[in-house]
This record gives sequence, structure tokens and C-alpha cells, in this order.
Amino acid sequence: MNKNDKEILCRLIRDHEDLLGASRTALLALESFMASIERLKCSPEQIKELYLELAEAIKETRPRIIPLIHLIEEFEQEMRPHFNGDLEKVRSKAISILQAKHAKLKAKVGKIIELGMGCIEQGDTIIVHTASMDVVNMLILAGQVMGKEIKVIVLKQDFVKTRKIIKALNQARMDTVVVPEYAMGHYLQQANKMFVGALSITYDGKAVTAVGTANIVSLCHYHDIPVYLFANTLKFSHLPSQDQQIHTKSVEQVQDQCSYRLTVYSHDLLEMKMVDFLVTENGVYPQEMIAGVIASQHGQQA
Repeated sequence: MNKNDKEILCRLIRDHEDLLGASRTALLALESFMASIERLKCSPEQIKELYLELAEAIKETRPRIIPLIHLIEEFEQEMRPHFNGDLEKVRSKAISILQAKHAKLKAKVGKIIELGMGCIEQGDTIIVHTASMDVVNMLILAGQVMGKEIKVIVLKQDFVKTRKIIKALNQARMDTVVVPEYAMGHYLQQANKMFVGALSITYDGKAVTAVGTANIVSLCHYHDIPVYLFANTLKFSHLPSQDQQIHTKSVEQVQDQCSYRLTVYSHDLLEMKMVDFLVTENGVYPQEMIAGVIASQHGQQA
């Protein structure tokens, strides 16, 4: 895989994560991986080399898609004794392991949504700032299945990122208000909760989140609006925040005869001390327990 192919793969994964969230992107990536293995035509000697090339590219995405990386690492370990065989046996074993990884992540996502629905009360007005479809689905199910009357304030960022949230909530006939994220201050008195997803949580106590999240969470924290962060345990990274490879891009801009270089980041780093409740597939943890949850997860991964 040459440098250009790696950059295309990285951009493709990053774009999907922006639109769907990390868990959904990881599920799609595993499905694509299985499809590619089914179509693979090569000699048995080439299988491991081709796999390692793809795995290395996935591990170096900017930013790192932590749940996908964890599952790829597990696949690599379980597959290691089976690489030396004829193509059909290797193919069959690889797909079997990947199907199990897909089911594992899907189960964690389902549990997160179930617990998230329990965090929603009748009459809540909830701020949503992330493209996480897990968060969107729990809101929709709370209304449609549990009959809870809630209002959702969607903070509009880049419309490409926000459109999917708006369409899903509108189709579910949710009471929804869409406002520019810079105008959120006018709506703080209406809201009583904020729901946010995360790409990953690092062992030094930071969450990699959608760009702009840190500012919005800070405002909510200042105004005593509880912030709920949803992240299954596959999102806990064994690397510190500075090694999450957040993507940066500098672009030359010309406006009204003024030239300047604009630098943008793909994601924020959010201090977990600003989060009131962390929700994993294992439970709902208040702020005083979050550091211990992060430490325990890091210990399990070490």
C-alpha cells in the first residue's frame, strides 16, 4: 500500500467517523474487511503480508479509531496460528474471527443505547453536539419505545456532519430545535442535559471528541447542565492524549484582499473532569468514579 493509498484510506475512515461516530465506522470497516477477504485472490504466502500491510495502515489513521484498532489487534493475535495454510482455510478462519469481533462491538453498542435510554427522563431538553448515531438512536428509542416526551437541541456545525442527525430526528417526529453552535448561550436556560459521544478516552483523562465539543461542554459545566459522555470500553486507549494523532490541516485563505493561513483540527481533546457522567456498556458512572473506571480499563489493556 503506497503513501497515497494510505492517505485515501485515512481520509475515508475519518469522513465516516465524522458522519457516523467511531463505533459505527468500526462496524463498517469490519464488514468491508470481511468482504475483501472473501474476494481475495493470492498465494498462501502473500496472505499474512497483505494483512499486515492493511493492519498497519488502520493503526496509523489520523485520528486513531481506537475501537477498530483494538479489534484488529485482537484479530491479529487470534489469527496468528492460522496464517500458514491454504487460502480457503485461512479465509474461512479469518472471516469467522471477524464476525465474532463484529458481534462483540455490536453488543456493546446495543448495551450503551439501552443504558442511555435510562438516562433520559420525561420532559428532558437535551443538547446534542455530536454525530454519534448511538446517541441519536437512544434519543429516538426513548421517545418511540418508552413514550418519553423530550426535546432535542441540535447544535449545527458543518452541515455535512449535522444533516444525518437532523434527518433521523425529523423522521422520528422528535421535538427538535436546530441552532448554530455559536448561539447556544441563548438556549442554556431551556436545557437540563447534554449528551456527547467520543472517539476515544485516553488513560491520562481526556476524551477525543468532535471539534467544538470542549467549548460547549465548558459552557454546560459552568451553567450546571450535566454532561453525559457515552463510550463503550473498546474506546479506551492504551496511548496518552498526545499520541491520538488528531488530524490538522492548514489552508491558504483569501478574503476581502486579506491573505492568511487557516489551521483547523479534526477533533477536540476534552478533559474528563468536565464530564458529569460516563456511560459504558458496564454502567453509568458519576464524576467521582470516572478516574477509577479509566484506570481499571487501562490495567485490563496493559
